[in-house]
Amino acid sequence: MSGLPDGFDFDPFDARFFEDPYPFYKQMRDHAPAYRHATREARVWPHFWMLSRAKDVDAALLDWRTFSSAKGTLIDTDSSLIPPNMFNMDPPRHDELRAILARVLTPARVARLESHIRSSAKSLLAPLAERGTCDASPEYTHQIPMLTMCELLDLPLADRDQFLKWNFATLGSDDFTSPAALEAYAEMGRYWTSLVAERRAHRSDDLISQILHNQTEGKELTDEEIGGFCSLLHDASQNTTMNMIANGIIALARFPEERRKLVREPGRWPVAIEELLRFVSPVQGLARATTRDVEIGGVTIPGGDQILLLYGSANHDETVFPNPDVLDLERSFKNHWTFGHGIHFCLGNAVARLETRIALETLLAIAPDYEIDEKGIVRNQLVPTRGVPHLPLRFGRLAVGDGKG
Repeated sequence: MSGLPDGFDFDPFDARFFEDPYPFYKQMRDHAPAYRHATREARVWPHFWMLSRAKDVDAALLDWRTFSSAKGTLIDTDSSLIPPNMFNMDPPRHDELRAILARVLTPARVARLESHIRSSAKSLLAPLAERGTCDASPEYTHQIPMLTMCELLDLPLADRDQFLKWNFATLGSDDFTSPAALEAYAEMGRYWTSLVAERRAHRSDDLISQILHNQTEGKELTDEEIGGFCSLLHDASQNTTMNMIANGIIALARFPEERRKLVREPGRWPVAIEELLRFVSPVQGLARATTRDVEIGGVTIPGGDQILLLYGSANHDETVFPNPDVLDLERSFKNHWTFGHGIHFCLGNAVARLETRIALETLLAIAPDYEIDEKGIVRNQLVPTRGVPHLPLRFGRLAVGDGKG
């Protein structure tokens, strides 16, 4: 790897890099834009490559024929052990299933979630603010996406602890097919199958019922395929957004003047949320497998190898975002890679944006001067998401009122 410092070794599964991977991303962008790393356990692939430059990440996301999702999007993971879902599919089946979800996850349906999310955020924060301190991750950031998912799918709140348990078991470690993960997938499979059967018999306006109404042309979806939708919505919608909110809280605490801009001028939020999404990049990377030899940065990656597309590095590429490691809520740009690009662009992006904005907006409305305990922050993951299981927070001076009604 010519140009890299002697002894350079970046492993996205090594806790040494969880807090601040960005200097290492820059070294790879500058000196090894296609960087090969031996896989720790080698369950499926003996090694994987990392693409770090924005132009290479973008090109790979747009070329699904060369950079396939069919073998899974998680590093060194046998995707056949995971319930089938659109993440791990290429066209044409990917497009058929995506079209169904796109027809039911409409802008109008997303807009109807706003009052529910706002009410949830306020009801969660009120007793915590009165107490004065909290662990923001389990007590707030984990709860918002879970409650939103329950509303969207019409799921019983009595099962909320189970939903979080499944989420952490399946996406909360570096082994996504561990015994605990496989048991969680099996439990979820039984849960979703039972739920789909119930909704087939008694349909309403919830998202699962709407999926049942929107079958692919000439072919009815199986319970397994609908369960795949549920599993996808369960894991992806919770894990990415809870960590986006947590990392957003951290970012605004570390850039107090930017936070004060939002407190003084809440009208900045539509622009600010995009900069926060870019800066935080809750999904730091997802995988593809090459279907042919491909040359990147002077290196040939063989066909059949696995590649980690580093969204977090693309979002901090100085050729696209000047001074990228600074949070600048007045920054103007066309695109970021937080939700991917191309055929797998995140369909739930509007829900994630809404949840994140309201969660942070509500916190600032109640506690504009909140503080975080930097030494108490715990990170458990970098890819696919930057996990923050513990985030100690002090509310400080409380504002008069509690924000929007």
